[in-house]
Amino acid sequence: MTDESRGIEAAGPPWSVDLLADLHAGALDAAEAARLWPRVHADPEARAIVAALEATTAGLADLRADVPPMPAEYATRLDAVLAEEARRAFPPPQQPGLAPVVSLDAARRRRTKRLGWISGVVAVAAAAVAAVAIATPSGPAPSPGGNVAAPAPGQSAAQPPLNLRGDQAASAAGQLQGTFDYGPLGTADRLHACLSAAGFADTAKPIGVRPGSIDGQPAVLTLLTTGQLAKFRLIAFAPTCGAGDAGVLLDKVIG
Repeated sequence: MTDESRGIEAAGPPWSVDLLADLHAGALDAAEAARLWPRVHADPEARAIVAALEATTAGLADLRADVPPMPAEYATRLDAVLAEEARRAFPPPQQPGLAPVVSLDAARRRRTKRLGWISGVVAVAAAAVAAVAIATPSGPAPSPGGNVAAPAPGQSAAQPPLNLRGDQAASAAGQLQGTFDYGPLGTADRLHACLSAAGFADTAKPIGVRPGSIDGQPAVLTLLTTGQLAKFRLIAFAPTCGAGDAGVLLDKVIG
């Protein structure tokens, strides 16, 4: 069994997974990495662990391909937290030259590695939840007296009307996202006809649809992405919309 308590000084078979992960992630200094890589390449067990790390990194990169970079303000705040943590762990020496020096660059590298692993784990967990959600019927359970018809493919179970005011539509994103109830339109094709009539490209794909009203007018509320982080486009279509009749009651960027 691999001894994960071994440090760099004892590097060698049996190899520490933590040490190999740091080496693979570039978290070790150049001199130490240059000393260890030939020994790793010469050891079958170490090579197998590094190969597994490579495969995992490639898989996580694919999962995170569409994830936007961390906003600069959060990266700055995280760097400040790391610096404060280092200051508390290693207070200034009472006598010059006695306390160890912590490299903020090394801390950043470790932070980047941890964020990569955390993002990958979250993405894998989200994929697992999505798979369970797809496999589990989303409609109400059949009653003992008869069967309840399941929603059509690509459509959620019927939702209660979502009644909004045009000047308070910002709250709609959380209530619409992931719900696909076409209400009086009935199908995704009918909604697509409304989107086309309103000038949207054929590639426009809503991320949420729900019947309701806007300022008291019956509507089919439709949520689309904008290409900007945490910003969405809310379109309220009249229930009579279709080819040649956009019936747009509201078109607003929210978030």
